[in-house]
Amino acid sequence: MSVVITKEDLKAYTEVDYIINHMNEKYIAMLPKNLLNFFDTIKDPDYEVYVNPYKPLQDQGLTKYALEIIALLHVRFWCEDQKRKEELLEKMRDNQEKFEAQLKEQFSVDKIFDNTNKVSKEDPLVSAYSKYTETNPDIHDYTDLREETNTKSDLPDPINKKISIFGKIKLFFTKKLFIK
Repeated sequence: MSVVITKEDLKAYTEVDYIINHMNEKYIAMLPKNLLNFFDTIKDPDYEVYVNPYKPLQDQGLTKYALEIIALLHVRFWCEDQKRKEELLEKMRDNQEKFEAQLKEQFSVDKIFDNTNKVSKEDPLVSAYSKYTETNPDIHDYTDLREETNTKSDLPDPINKKISIFGKIKLFFTKKLFIK
């Protein structure tokens, strides 16, 4: 099984590494050494991070994945109050359930194949043309007029059709040339 690490993941690991390295030594000591080495070796060396220590992390423009990693590190290693830890885990479970319910609703089979909720939108060019023709008296719109299609009785009878002199000459020569 292979793991794919994207460029966005590398950015998040760089942000996490920066945050961890700028924390109090007490909190750094609570993390396993192999985890610290992982963030240090896998981070993107070309990506520069700056975090203002006087602003909350969610207001710093960090990636969502980096904030999720920090939250997990907080719950797993830094949260010393068991009651607070349970509250955070419950909040994470609730958020996960809400997310799954949202995905279930968004991609439900009933909703995908339900055509009643679709709103038909009029073409903006057609509506602009209609407004223009309504307001301009010089333009006559004949698109609403429909001609009745000709029935078979309305068509000229080819047998009783009178042929002109040139048509008769043409017919004479075509018969003589092709009937031999």
